Amino acid sequence: MKLRYIFATFVLITFQNGFSQNVFTKIPTPPHQHEVDIFFTHELPVKEPYFRTTMVEVQGGNNYNELIIKLKTKAQLLGADGVIIVEKDFDYLAGIGIKYNKNISQIFDTLNVIKKISVIPIDTKTISGDVFFDIDGKLKEGQQEGLIGYFIENIFNYDFKFLVEDKSLRWKESTDFYGRLGERKLYKTFSEYGYPTEKQKVVRFNYEDKNGKLQYITINEKEDNQTDEWRKEKLIPTYDERGNLIDLKVYWKDVLVRHQKLFYDTKKRLNMADWSRFEKGIEVPFLRVDYQYYRADDLPK
Repeated sequence: MKLRYIFATFVLITFQNGFSQNVFTKIPTPPHQHEVDIFFTHELPVKEPYFRTTMVEVQGGNNYNELIIKLKTKAQLLGADGVIIVEKDFDYLAGIGIKYNKNISQIFDTLNVIKKISVIPIDTKTISGDVFFDIDGKLKEGQQEGLIGYFIENIFNYDFKFLVEDKSLRWKESTDFYGRLGERKLYKTFSEYGYPTEKQKVVRFNYEDKNGKLQYITINEKEDNQTDEWRKEKLIPTYDERGNLIDLKVYWKDVLVRHQKLFYDTKKRLNMADWSRFEKGIEVPFLRVDYQYYRADDLPK
């Protein structure tokens, strides 16, 4: 009942003030430590353009001031610059998180939010086209299935940020004896109680020694959902002095089958990647990938 009431209240606020954008705009909002502004429905920040980002809810506290402090702390964790309070019910307080337009450009200067990845063939056998993403990093719907399938199979499945850093709930992690990341398992399906049921990928991390850096990772991946066949690959990364991945070699059954070279822009964002494969031991270029990132100008007006 509370959420339904809050939503109805906020829709009323929206129409009263003439806003036309979505109730919640998908903007990446990292946590911060600066002061959070608190507004009430009768004093909206109409002089300061803003985007609505997410619901902010807290519960528990002996008085209203304590609830406000909790709400501000929660808003900081959610990356909101302010909160428009829409409901107070005993020890429960809820509001709409907002992000000021003036702070959006700062976000896009610090976050790498990919807008488009261009798949550019070097040989004539490669599918080409642009793969588009929403501002929250998810693939946009309605894109060409063949291109998306090719992108996932040949580019995304070798993306180190996805394999090592992605924090989706589909991943389950475990550490090794020394407390380092030892294994990550990716699950495709879950039971009705939230338990993982169908394992899709297993990533294992191998280090030079107990104090050493990452030497390589192995990937066990299910070949086909209809069978129990698994494919095992070995990925050997090379990093520059700034910690950027600049070279990646892919082995299958101890045979070098793919080679990737990665290039970065002045903001240290991945700018371009060249893929080559090996045919009878000879390296043959076959694919180039260009990366384009969202800017503040791409946000809805």
